[in-house]
Amino acid sequence: MPADPFLSTLRISMIFSCMFIAARSDFQTLSVRDMHWKIWAIPATIILVFETASTNSGFANLLTISAMIAVFSTCFYRIPELRSFRDWQREQVTLSLIYLIGIAGIFLGGIEYSDTDFVNLILGEESNETMLWWGSLGAILTMVLYLSAWKARIIPGGADVKALILVTLFFPSWAFIPEQMYFSGENTFRIPPSMALFLWAGASFIIAAPIIFLSNVARGDVSTAPDFKMAWHATKKPVSRIIAGPSWILTEVAGTEDEPRVVNRILPSNPSSSGSIQEELERLESMGVEEAWVATKHPFLVYLFFALFPLLLLGDPLAYLLK
Repeated sequence: MPADPFLSTLRISMIFSCMFIAARSDFQTLSVRDMHWKIWAIPATIILVFETASTNSGFANLLTISAMIAVFSTCFYRIPELRSFRDWQREQVTLSLIYLIGIAGIFLGGIEYSDTDFVNLILGEESNETMLWWGSLGAILTMVLYLSAWKARIIPGGADVKALILVTLFFPSWAFIPEQMYFSGENTFRIPPSMALFLWAGASFIIAAPIIFLSNVARGDVSTAPDFKMAWHATKKPVSRIIAGPSWILTEVAGTEDEPRVVNRILPSNPSSSGSIQEELERLESMGVEEAWVATKHPFLVYLFFALFPLLLLGDPLAYLLK
């Protein structure tokens, strides 16, 4: 099923707007309100339903969209308990209906598309309806994987998980993304789009370290062994110009009151508040320190936003490695 040009443009514009606003909020305030994700899930769902219905992709595929919404809702709401159904409010009733519709979609799809040749499915040679349903099922499993990683603290950021799940709702499979600019067009196995986004963001996160290091070298801030240790993830700033914000001061005054000493730490010893930052700066100035190492907090959500570019231009990074 080729992606509809108009809907693809609309979908891509929306995900860029959504992720830009979220990344900016996370960078400036280190938080993203839940309402942000809920609001952007509405157009994502509407576009997905409209595209599925307009291509006559089958009743089961339409109902399965509800299963994706149900998984997404667990980021914000508890699953309604059947034991207390008499006390359910409108919220619990609505969620229950979403769950039931989603289960019906999975059940009907399992009956209709269970007799599938998985080799042909991977090669893209099955019918559009079959590929769409299995792609939706893969999207649901991908969402559950993100939620499990969040609960297990493998992915600590709630905003990161919500972003990845919302991207999965926008792009359940590669069928909803235009063919990448540099993709060869050969039929190869590809991981779900949101997983590819996660890999691109992780690669960007890793590449950031040598870029920061080279920037410090160019400014002449790497001259000693301790500088070499710090230059990979922090930058030097005059103490007088450091202000409270989304950053950690890694140059600290340690030791006792009788024998204080200045140390550079890879990670801050204590979480910084605006008050503690000011106190730390005063202590550094009292020790005659003119410059301190500061690490700017770069939320992973920022890397997820920039990873949208290689995702849409290049596609799945693993697909290139498997060729």
